[in-house]
Amino acid sequence: MKIIILLVVCLFSVISTIVYLTMGKKKESPEEPTESAKNVEKISFTVPTGWNNENECYLARYVDLRAAFGKNRAAAGRHWKAHGKKEKRNRSCTLSDKEAKCYADRYSDVGAGADEARKHYYETGMGKYRDFTCPPGVKEYTCYVKRYPDLQRAFGTNYGITKKWNHTLYKAHQHWHNHGRKEGRNFSCS
Repeated sequence: MKIIILLVVCLFSVISTIVYLTMGKKKESPEEPTESAKNVEKISFTVPTGWNNENECYLARYVDLRAAFGKNRAAAGRHWKAHGKKEKRNRSCTLSDKEAKCYADRYSDVGAGADEARKHYYETGMGKYRDFTCPPGVKEYTCYVKRYPDLQRAFGTNYGITKKWNHTLYKAHQHWHNHGRKEGRNFSCS
């Protein structure tokens, strides 16, 4: 009986070795990268730091602040010190994957990958005062007011982002969260 068990174990070992060899495991040498590794290019970027950059990222992350302060980074910095820290708002320029995706979805000239979107924002978008907030953002609140004449009459039609307060967008933001969502109103631009 012991001989039969030993023969079965040996036979199983031989069959396993034959199967392994016939399936042909591809050997990858470290000198020659795989095909997928050849096609992946590392995207490098530097996350901006410093008071001015962090204030711009603070504005880009929160639509209520963008509407309230426009491009005024100094006002955003004052808000951060007086309120934002206590409210535990994020002022860093490190974009989450979700924020990077929202930025890429929001602007047609941005690539699809998260790192590609981050790089674009840091190198181009910040200088153009672009937002990376997920909808609804400045663009959607502008469409929201344009869609409804009663909101235009109530809030005006000043949609542009300037260096100062934008009453129309700030009120549109408040209205959407306090009333428009419950009323089934649409903020999309399509």
